[in-house]
Amino acid sequence: MEMQLCEWKNSPKNMNNKLHTICSYMAMFPPSLPYYFIQKYSREGDIVLDPFAGRGTTPLEACLNNRVGIGVDKNPLAYLLTRSKVNVPKKTKIERRIDELEGDYGSKKFSLDDIDWKIKMLYSNYTLKQLLYLREELEWKKDNADAFIAAMIVGIMHGKTEGYLSISMPNTFSMSPNYVKRFIKKYKLKKPKRNVFELLRKKLERCYQKPKIKGKAYCLDARNLSRINDKEIDLVITSPPYTRVITYGKYNWIRLWFLKEDSLDVEKRLFTTQSLNKYTIFMEDCLNEIKRVTKSGGTIILVIGDVLDRDGHFYNLAEMIWEKCAEPLEFLKLHSIISDEINDGSNVSRIWNDKRIQPKKIDRILVLKNP
Repeated sequence: MEMQLCEWKNSPKNMNNKLHTICSYMAMFPPSLPYYFIQKYSREGDIVLDPFAGRGTTPLEACLNNRVGIGVDKNPLAYLLTRSKVNVPKKTKIERRIDELEGDYGSKKFSLDDIDWKIKMLYSNYTLKQLLYLREELEWKKDNADAFIAAMIVGIMHGKTEGYLSISMPNTFSMSPNYVKRFIKKYKLKKPKRNVFELLRKKLERCYQKPKIKGKAYCLDARNLSRINDKEIDLVITSPPYTRVITYGKYNWIRLWFLKEDSLDVEKRLFTTQSLNKYTIFMEDCLNEIKRVTKSGGTIILVIGDVLDRDGHFYNLAEMIWEKCAEPLEFLKLHSIISDEINDGSNVSRIWNDKRIQPKKIDRILVLKNP
């Protein structure tokens, strides 16, 4: 299989679009990748779907480029981030809502007695009371302004600089509670007194952008895209989960707390397996549903990383999905699988220094055509 030029790598980080910076997310592909394939395989007005939307990169790029972006993900955090990006309210509406929330906050009383120690060790009482108030008041599943505010909050929940609400943390994903506890003790960290409303306004100035086209977000299983009609989609761009390399609940337990979600419960809802046989069945079910919603002649782009087999060799998962899942469903392969070497060293195993989690050497882009 020939290595092909990955033209999207020459594009600027985040495609100079502010909304991509609203919140970091594990294992996200760069916005330049969906932008490239959106331009190549769709036209203005087309509908672009990502059934594993993550932080909403694909549907946002679609909306920014005059397509209708649809993002689907079973993870409530991913659903929030996608929703906040594809249906952005006016900036003045968000500003008024922040003012309204801040004005009402002074009349509230809070007890921190029942708050989990894992959360209390991260924030000053001053900051935590504001977070508790916003956690209760924001109706982010119903209101677009509240969704945008909630997305900004989870984006500043923890990090290294004064722009974040927590003690100084080594990464913007959630390290394990015991690791954080040891980290605090080792470096004698003090919980900073940060004003959530003030940091929200600063975050809004950094990340606000309003696409001309509105999109849609659904909290659904990719095997059952019940909110999407038959033959509705022109282009699919997605990155399916890679067996059990990344646990999205574990790495987001702090953000999920703010959304009133338990990270272990979220993990159980998401599909994870180390069995290639089970993974093949899962992907066949997903592709069957993708086939149903995609128009005849529509294109499906799958970004799939190599995984280790039992002998310690990297396994071409994309080729396996083509041979065992896509080809039997009578998809047409447009051309050879594009190979994208990963050289930036930003994978999970290097961050955690965990040899059990192996880095992906190559991402492969499988380009399919719905007959």
